Amino acid sequence: MGHEGMSRRDFIVKTALGLATAGLGASPVRAANTDPGKSSKIVYRTLGKTHLRIPVVSFGVMNSDSPDLIRKALDMGIKLLDTAHLYLRGNSEKVIGEIIEEKKCRDKVYIATKMFFARDREKQVFSSEGSGKYAGATEGNFAEQLDMSLKRLRTDYVDILYLHNCSGPLMPAFEPMIKAFVKAKESGKVRLIGISTHANEPETIRAAVDAGPWDVVLTSYNFMQDHKEAMKRAIAYAAQKGVGVIAMKTQGGVRLNREKKMEINHEAALKWVLNDSNVCTTIPGITTFDQMDLDFRVMSNLLLSDGENRDLEASSMVSGPLYCQQCRSCISSCLQAVEIPTLMRAYMYAEGYGNLIHAGLTLDSLPAGKGLAACRNCETCTAVCRHGIGIRDRLNFLMTMNATEERSLLS
Repeated sequence: MGHEGMSRRDFIVKTALGLATAGLGASPVRAANTDPGKSSKIVYRTLGKTHLRIPVVSFGVMNSDSPDLIRKALDMGIKLLDTAHLYLRGNSEKVIGEIIEEKKCRDKVYIATKMFFARDREKQVFSSEGSGKYAGATEGNFAEQLDMSLKRLRTDYVDILYLHNCSGPLMPAFEPMIKAFVKAKESGKVRLIGISTHANEPETIRAAVDAGPWDVVLTSYNFMQDHKEAMKRAIAYAAQKGVGVIAMKTQGGVRLNREKKMEINHEAALKWVLNDSNVCTTIPGITTFDQMDLDFRVMSNLLLSDGENRDLEASSMVSGPLYCQQCRSCISSCLQAVEIPTLMRAYMYAEGYGNLIHAGLTLDSLPAGKGLAACRNCETCTAVCRHGIGIRDRLNFLMTMNATEERSLLS
């Protein structure tokens, strides 16, 4: 059992996988940059001060381990495959490795993966002590994870390696991890190093840039964020300093739109992100061929139409009760100081993306007393979201799914 009384079986009710996540950004599109001799439907940008030229739509291989999807992505011209050491319990890396070896195309594809380490969530710093399934942030644990990822990916190097989920400005400046990442780069096991961030993004992006060694920042960025303008300024700051910017969670984690019986215009949401020319590429979490076609055809015309702008405006008017801003203001309203933002991310993975495995892994990352177990024992929920999210309803959803899983295993 995990720290929250959750078993490894938690949330694996099924392996159904959901909607694409996608893009980032905002600011008028300038002249489209296309590579000579390539299809005009593939728009390329350069990743910061690096020499990597990447199509503005890449493939986030988080929610699917379908070999056929990866094959099609490569055949269509997608160059960057984004994964992580923990995605689908390692199966994401494994299937990428199998397809790259099968197609003998390692020199034509960029692979990005991520390393997640234990942290003190209250102080927003890394911890050298392991927490649950997550290894302590030490050079030895880093080396072990990287070697395992390279073995799964069937390669002797990755193009981008991220320090995953930096949720505050102290994390990108954590010296032990900087040392480990720089050493891996110098050894040739990694071409570029970076950080990813889902919370406190503007401050975290600036801290990563100022820390010095990071080549790339992978950040949440979408039209639903309250701090869109701060995000735009932080991304511009990174670009000015030569740090490449890649965007994720570009649709704000919906399929949550079902709570409001509405549908997000996913194509418009992805275009909105790519209208920020400081964003090099986006990593939609593609799970179907239709999603891949939709994301890919965005490159044929990045300009937002009047109708698409109206769609996004209508969606943003109700985004408060849908999209968790990860602002952490809710924690002080909880009598037990439960890690509500992380629970809301677990809800997003389960209900928004249909990725029940990652929802369970996210819950398992919480320390004792800060997750669902505390919520189960609480008779009255006092937690309040200043944006209007129904926290209690989402917690009930998570607990009901878990109970359903446990009953199915006993039947």
